Amino acid sequence: MTESPVPNHIALLVRSVDRTASNLRKYGFQAGLAEEWEGEGTKEIYVEREKGNSLLLMEPVKPGAYQRALEKRGPGVHHLAIDVKNLDEFLISLSSTGWLLHPMSIRTMRKTKTAYLARPGFPALIEVQERAELKIRPNFVDKIGLRFSTDLSRLASAIGLEHMICREAKEPWLSCAGKTISLETLSMGETI
Repeated sequence: MTESPVPNHIALLVRSVDRTASNLRKYGFQAGLAEEWEGEGTKEIYVEREKGNSLLLMEPVKPGAYQRALEKRGPGVHHLAIDVKNLDEFLISLSSTGWLLHPMSIRTMRKTKTAYLARPGFPALIEVQERAELKIRPNFVDKIGLRFSTDLSRLASAIGLEHMICREAKEPWLSCAGKTISLETLSMGETI
């Protein structure tokens, strides 16, 4: 049996990381400085990075996979990231759970010991990264509300996130430090 995964971060694809971070600061949350990732084609800001399950705000700044995802699905959850002690063992433990290995994982597993899981109908990718040491810290994002079919409920259990993912959300939301925030409103940068 593999060790339980540890939540690392939740990545939100937004139109403006600066506007979204500003909105989160109104709640008293700590947002870092914006960084541009040339290879990814994104501008990113972490919110409450020192805590477990922090928020990663991602804004596409040039054509590529993130820009296409934003155009196709609009702002929202891009991926949920978890850390594991042994990536190979964890992926083997997922056989016949319904998760599919995203093709880009062939490259990222060799380069950074990171794999991506996907499933049609599940509203986010799962980023799984091997870490020499799993850091257990108090979580910033306590729960996330997503919409997906009851048939896919087993997927959250398979990756150890059943306690965090609420499937019956009418609209996607986050519970951060006891505050429930609508993702639609947050990504627009409006005050709730």
